[in-house]
Amino acid sequence: MEIIKNQNLKTVVSGHQESRSILTPITQNRFDMDQFTKWMQDHGKLMYGSHFLLYSEDTEVLAKLYAYISGDVKMCSKFSLDLNKGIFLAGGVGVGKTVFMMILRQLLPLKDRYAVKPCQQIALEYIDQGTNVLMRYGRNYVDNVDINTINRAYCFDDLGAEEATKHYGNDANVMAQIIQMRYNLFQNRKVLTHFTSNLISDQIDVHYGTRVRSRLREMCNWIEFSDKSSDKRI
Repeated sequence: MEIIKNQNLKTVVSGHQESRSILTPITQNRFDMDQFTKWMQDHGKLMYGSHFLLYSEDTEVLAKLYAYISGDVKMCSKFSLDLNKGIFLAGGVGVGKTVFMMILRQLLPLKDRYAVKPCQQIALEYIDQGTNVLMRYGRNYVDNVDINTINRAYCFDDLGAEEATKHYGNDANVMAQIIQMRYNLFQNRKVLTHFTSNLISDQIDVHYGTRVRSRLREMCNWIEFSDKSSDKRI
């Protein structure tokens, strides 16, 4: 694996053009790709230790994340990214999906930061709490009492890793139901949802069905790590 050196990064970055979208508050701060890469690496070291590094095999993923978070119109067009959608970050085990999304959220203002929630933890919560969990993560109505969780952006981590669950003997595909509810939020209130997953498109069909896969495509920009991207945990 080749380590990225900011001064030698070969990604071509267009002149920044700010896009008007639901991400507009995020795109107020202008920064280039080199600054973004350095920021990701510096914060990675702060969060995960001095051993944290970025690798050249992931340069395209970083470029797409930069285009999305900066709102660069030309780069978003080049990578077919829609600023009005969330991110579905896919790739093999250990390539850095969760790490990238954890670092990326630090670029956002506090009020706009998405919460990162492991899908397996949601499944376990459902076993204990039932439909309250669906409302917690997928609610699509206004509740003046609990304003902190209304229409909140989430990143559901490791989609597909959760096990089938039961509540009082009733089988439930919890994440499939939450995705449908988040889709309604996206349609009606433009609320963003992000995901990380080891699953490819066909595997999503198997786990959740064609309808859910279609919803995910509508809600998210799909960004995939290369097959050459290695397990960073080794």
